[in-house]
Amino acid sequence: MNREQRRKAAKNKSQKPLKNNLPENALFHALSFHKSGKLQEAKIIYEKIIQSEPNNSQALNYLGVLKAQMGNNNSAINLINKAINLEPNNFGYLNNLGNTYRAAQQLDNAIDCYKRAIQLNQNSADSHLNLGIALTEKGIIEEAIATLQKALTINPNHPRVNMTLGDIFQTQGKLDEAISSYIQAISIVPNNFDALSSLGMAFYRRGNLKESQKAYQQALEINPHSTECLTNIAATFYEQGRVDVSEACYQAVIDLIPTSADAHINLGFLLSKQEKYQEAIKSYNSALKHDKNSIHAMAGLAEILGKKSEWEAAIKLYQKIIKHNSNSADTYAQLGIALREIDKSEEAIAQFEKAININHRHIKAYAHLGLALQDVSKKSEAESIFDCSELVAKYQFVNVEGWENLAAYNSDLKDYIVRHPTLLKDRPGKPINRGSQTYEIFTDNTPVMAALSKKINSSLHDYFSRFTDNSNYQFFHNLPSDWKLSGWAVILESEGFQNSHIHPESYCSGVYYIQVPNSVKEHHNGSGYLNFGISFPSEQEMENQEKYLIQPEAGLLVIFPSYFWHSTIPFTGDSERICISFNLIPLDR
Repeated sequence: MNREQRRKAAKNKSQKPLKNNLPENALFHALSFHKSGKLQEAKIIYEKIIQSEPNNSQALNYLGVLKAQMGNNNSAINLINKAINLEPNNFGYLNNLGNTYRAAQQLDNAIDCYKRAIQLNQNSADSHLNLGIALTEKGIIEEAIATLQKALTINPNHPRVNMTLGDIFQTQGKLDEAISSYIQAISIVPNNFDALSSLGMAFYRRGNLKESQKAYQQALEINPHSTECLTNIAATFYEQGRVDVSEACYQAVIDLIPTSADAHINLGFLLSKQEKYQEAIKSYNSALKHDKNSIHAMAGLAEILGKKSEWEAAIKLYQKIIKHNSNSADTYAQLGIALREIDKSEEAIAQFEKAININHRHIKAYAHLGLALQDVSKKSEAESIFDCSELVAKYQFVNVEGWENLAAYNSDLKDYIVRHPTLLKDRPGKPINRGSQTYEIFTDNTPVMAALSKKINSSLHDYFSRFTDNSNYQFFHNLPSDWKLSGWAVILESEGFQNSHIHPESYCSGVYYIQVPNSVKEHHNGSGYLNFGISFPSEQEMENQEKYLIQPEAGLLVIFPSYFWHSTIPFTGDSERICISFNLIPLDR
């Protein structure tokens, strides 16, 4: 017998066949196929092993995992349960069963499996991670956080646990905690694309645009073809005023996915913001070419037509959108605005009322309904919407807990604002002129902001106590029971002002004044004042303008419905006008 014959004989001897002609190491071969993604080949071998050995728990478990990967959750659950019955103390099998239940949206069963796995092995970070994810999907957030933090005590260098915690914190608006978790995940796995991309979003929402850009750029070095990442970094560049780079990023997304309606819509939106209307129209039409029923594309196109005063064409588009979605409060409100522009105020009123019937808190509908009612001489109805005497509330702070006096608190608050990393001169897309504005500050865990939040929330509770379900003000028939605060600081220089605007994304809004120039305090000519007069644009009402003005004063808090049109009047002086504006965002929509 030569060497080759001896080798073949030895190989045949070591692979003693089973009764179904499978070699002894069949499970190894099946796993190799499974790990390399050759699921069908692996499935055939697993099934032959089980046919030969019905109580092979490993084969049952692996086949169950494979069936789950192939989308057959019911079969997977049955197989893994059989494996667990054979090995009830195998916490790995329980995790696999829990994962399958999660995929089948049976979260209670999944949570039970993960808890049983933890009872068998309390030092398994993966079991705690799986439980934390399932609890999050179930909406049991605080327990999920505690479970994930327990996983980190077991293994502080678990990247997925840090990532998952970061995602939860970001969803909660706890951006500092989210950023810390993502950075920890990246320190463990530096080329973690998902962590870098999520970190970019957290920095963006935090208003730290430079760091957001840096994180996205690192993510794109790993995956330069990520359309989501390119879209997000485009927004970051836009907020920095680098519109040309933003436009290039959106175009890159289109180059990667030419048939993506969303990509064309994003580019159209950016072009519209730059008043490149013809190019924007081309982008929106490209979106409609790929998705003829795209409501976002039609709405964007209608908005441009409105800006070009082509109101009849805009109205037709809004009516077309309503045919596709008759429950869109936003579209009814926009249709009402367009109708009012062509002097069809009665028809506009009907559209605003439809919007309000769909969404009792629709800010834009209330804001324009009040104006339309004045158009048709329904002054008393308009005044019930824009009733400054009843709906604008003023609270003068005397002291703030934790500070010696109000002046000391305002001094610390001013220092916090001028040093804020997100303070940006003439922030793009905002109604500010000759001034600076921060990004979100109510997520900051600083003593000055915690104290302000407490004072504002206390004032809001008092403000809402004025209104009952029997109130004459329809807007306040549906008071929010739970909310969060969102806000930003504004520093106006001499000759600075803010254009008239509303806050469509909130319910109530307000402003707290920190520093007021002497010229605003001493001169009673309205300069630097908060102005609600735009709500009553008639010449007759302009003569009574002073009743719609509020003179700023350090320590003064003003609260009003978010649909109130408001602006600031330009002033001259040798110091800055500093305040914090805020929105109340209902959480019980």
